[in-house]
Amino acid sequence: MKSILRIHFPKIFNFLKRVKKKLFSDSRNNNLDNYSADFKTYEAAILKQPVADRKRVLHVIVNFWTGGSARLVVDLFENMGHVYEQTVLTKDIPDVPAYTGFPMIIDEDTKESGSILNKLNNFKPDLVHIHYLGHQRDKWGKKSWEWYNKIFDIIEELDCPVIENVNIPTDPFENKIVSYYVYVSNFVREKFAQPHHQNKVIYPGSDFTHFKKLKPTDIPDNCIGMVYRLERDKINEESIKVFIEVVKKRKDTNVLIVGGGSLLENYKKAVNDAGLSESFTFTGYVAYNDLPQYYNKMSVFVAPVHRESFGQVTPMAMNMGIPVVGYDVGAIPEIIANERLLADSGDYLQLSEIIINLLDDRGKRLNIGASNQLRAESLFSVEAMIQSYEKIYQEVLSGKSV
Repeated sequence: MKSILRIHFPKIFNFLKRVKKKLFSDSRNNNLDNYSADFKTYEAAILKQPVADRKRVLHVIVNFWTGGSARLVVDLFENMGHVYEQTVLTKDIPDVPAYTGFPMIIDEDTKESGSILNKLNNFKPDLVHIHYLGHQRDKWGKKSWEWYNKIFDIIEELDCPVIENVNIPTDPFENKIVSYYVYVSNFVREKFAQPHHQNKVIYPGSDFTHFKKLKPTDIPDNCIGMVYRLERDKINEESIKVFIEVVKKRKDTNVLIVGGGSLLENYKKAVNDAGLSESFTFTGYVAYNDLPQYYNKMSVFVAPVHRESFGQVTPMAMNMGIPVVGYDVGAIPEIIANERLLADSGDYLQLSEIIINLLDDRGKRLNIGASNQLRAESLFSVEAMIQSYEKIYQEVLSGKSV
């Protein structure tokens, strides 16, 4: 009887863990109410014919949820996949994945480090690219930090160069094997970079062939909106207040909230309690390919964040000629470069006045939108991002000092 238990108990235990994960999975990723009815997973594809003898790059990211960090990895895979064979190592993907089409290693139990090391040795990466989303002193970030800490121990065994992206406002994960730290904005670099590291800023790029500039005649009036994962890492329960305030003051304004997450029901309740449900549309998560059609409906894009390292959704709006307003927080001032469009952090009354002023002045909105488009095109394109990463990859792989 004891031998039977020794043989079968681990399998039973792992089965029960998988069942528990399905039953109690985080609503941020797996609650189908958070998705639009026509949501379709994005299928990534390498854009050019692969060359022979590609170098191998391993991307390491704690989760592959909907968001800018996952999209950055997809953009690298699509635009550099012809030169670099790329695989993703992650701990968590939603039951409804945002992106597929690339090799992926799922680490569900970091205690089984030997099996992960074996898988990585089978892939034999020439370069490891860490996309860091942890925080040792943050309630949620600490769990991610613990995973990265374990994975760094494993990666040390691979004996290959490592690049680390710092994608959120946090200290970098310092490790002797990291040869280069990449920050997604000057704000994050200035606040968190260590002077003794090799540091560089590379803005996450957006595919502006997908988020095309609107004709001035096609830019609508009377609709404000935002596009975010509705989680507390960037926005919070207070973020909905500015939208409610605008509709209270300007009755014919429509609001479009694009995104899903644990705050979705809070927002719906707040809007319903205010008696304004007819003015609001909540889409849930929408497919990447469908995003432009939602931006097309917006007169003003609102960034009511309490923390922001970059925010790819903002340059997407900018390139389409849509004015962006928000709180004077994190990298938002750096991105939009217009202090007249910023309110003090959390001051939703001040922000609502900025929005209403723009809604009532179409000429001003079109001028700001035109300026936005030029700024986005010059700084935040996927082409500019890829050129920067290509240079770093080549220099690190060649062993040169960068």
